[in-house]
Amino acid sequence: MTWEARTTYLSHMLYNYPAKTYALTAFICCLLLSGCGGAGGLLSAPKKWIGIEEDPQAPTALTNLGSESLRLKKLWSDSVGASEMMYSRLQPHIADGLVYLAGADNRVEAWQLIDGKRIWSVKLQETISGGVNGGEQILAVGTENGLVIALDLADGKEKWRTLLSSEVLALSQVRHGVIVARTSDSTIHALDIGDGSVAWRASRSSPPLTLMGASQPRVAGSVVLVGFDDGKLVAFSLLDGEERWRATVSFPSGRSELERIADIDGEIAFQDDEVYAANFNGRTVAVDMLTGRVKWARDLASHTGVGADESRVYVIGTNDGVWALDRTTGATLWRQDKLLYRSLTVPVPVGDYIVVGDYDGYLHWLSKKDGRLVGRHRVARDAIDSVPVIIGQRVCVLADNGSFTVLQQP
Repeated sequence: MTWEARTTYLSHMLYNYPAKTYALTAFICCLLLSGCGGAGGLLSAPKKWIGIEEDPQAPTALTNLGSESLRLKKLWSDSVGASEMMYSRLQPHIADGLVYLAGADNRVEAWQLIDGKRIWSVKLQETISGGVNGGEQILAVGTENGLVIALDLADGKEKWRTLLSSEVLALSQVRHGVIVARTSDSTIHALDIGDGSVAWRASRSSPPLTLMGASQPRVAGSVVLVGFDDGKLVAFSLLDGEERWRATVSFPSGRSELERIADIDGEIAFQDDEVYAANFNGRTVAVDMLTGRVKWARDLASHTGVGADESRVYVIGTNDGVWALDRTTGATLWRQDKLLYRSLTVPVPVGDYIVVGDYDGYLHWLSKKDGRLVGRHRVARDAIDSVPVIIGQRVCVLADNGSFTVLQQP
């Protein structure tokens, strides 16, 4: 079994069988120290189910939705090829009628959203590990060796590159002339999009053991929201990096380092004057955007993060149960358990529904009102780890094998 497979399987065991974590601690730490060639202390996020026959928690089988299921229309589909980075969280960037993607051979491409026509394609010499994101006439990707490379949105020509402290895991959208990069050493770097110069940096120390990956920095008004591996959600001033506030999603707890993993690695959502976040082994919280005060908290852990709309917060629980919480109080409105152990993406709202992707290439539509499953469409023969992107009534999704599909919802 390869190192990647070993860590994925073990993290799956830890995620679904928490009672066994203490007994496995020494064994896994030995594997981490002996097998990762200098990358000790990182566990792969438990996203993909490994097909072990004796596993009693296999993915829930899908049932027929009946004749009244949503009639979804596939507008087009194409492929950019699978990324070389097994655990990268590459997302499509969609702006002004174009979709920008990174995939096989470290190639970055721009396609027309309406029909998939390729506009330009650029092959980089570095291994892409983070992004794609951009705005204000630039497109940026992060690399395994710590570079942020900015390309011209119009033709893909390189505008600048900046070397940061370690592997680039995630990039924010561009706002106010700044793009924010998250690197694997828990450092946040704000870069001027004009020349790539570092405007400011901020960092926090990491616990001894963390999950691989990091949440995407989210820009909300004049602040950038960042989730850290110690369970803290921090708002930094986008202008100068000053810490505006710090909120605790949950405190690390337990006797072993494995039990104390509290990473905020999933999506952070905000709506009006509130921020919503969840962490591994921890809670889901609502935080006041101005003060950082925790307004409500639920003992509902998630490594995928949260989605939100005007009235609800949507969370994927530890066993892939889908929860809808009241935005004001955090009370449970409904729970859907027909997709358990299918390694779901964070839910995204679209019209009267929410959409999630799963480990087997399916997209599922759930009613916002009661969580009822109302639609399904298979877009790939591989897992969907990338969060679906909603453009009007169109649902755009990138699968792990590099296939990109645009569906039209009625």
